[in-house]
This record gives sequence, C-alpha cells and structure tokens, in this order.
Amino acid sequence: MTSSGERHEDAARLTSFETWIPLLNLAVGALPGHGNISGVYALRSTTTGEIIYIGSTNNLRRRVFGNYIGGVGGQTTQRVHELLFSEGWITDLEVAWIETDGYKEKEAELKKEYRKKYGHIPKWNKL
Repeated sequence: MTSSGERHEDAARLTSFETWIPLLNLAVGALPGHGNISGVYALRSTTTGEIIYIGSTNNLRRRVFGNYIGGVGGQTTQRVHELLFSEGWITDLEVAWIETDGYKEKEAELKKEYRKKYGHIPKWNKL
C-alpha cells in the first residue's frame, strides 16, 4: 500500500476525475447545467485522498443535493446521508464527476479499475 499522498494522486489518475470540490462548498451553480446532467461521480476523503464511493446518476443535482444531502431516497442513500451527517464525513469529503450519457457503463468500468488497483471496491460501495 502506498502512502496516502501517493494514493491520492493514484486515485485521481485512476478514475479520470479532474476537478474536486469540497462537499461543504458545493453549490448548484458550480455544476454544469446546474446539475441537470447524467454522469459518474466520486466522493473522496480530503484527509487521506482515498476515494470512498463511486456512483452514477441521470441527474447529478438530485443525487447530491436531494438524496445525499437532503436524505431522500432508498437504503444506500439513507446510509450515505447518515455517514455524512451523523458521523461527520460532510466536513472531510470532496466530490468530482464525469459527465456522460453512458453513466452506468462508466461506473462499472471505474469500479473495475479501482478493484484492480487496490484489491477492493471503495468502502462506501460495500455498504
């Protein structure tokens, strides 16, 4: 296992995510098309650089603001919401995304790449 600084850089290269925004600073206006886009997104620890979740959606704004921050949705959404707020992860996460219509395929590809590199999928994907 590499140090977290190296892992941080490896994770960024591995997943092709370019711009990371702290979740606490994220605003709808920062999202392309105000978030009305489909794509793949990742959540990463600002402390360790570890990507902890890779997901996909047909509407980034709804997924991040309505589901994860707002707490509206199914079991996975509720678990992520709880981790963000009850366990304080909201202050240590940043988000990045790749806009694509083939979001489900891209998500599977990125998880496969991550598993190949680290021997497991991101820890919140296991919830």
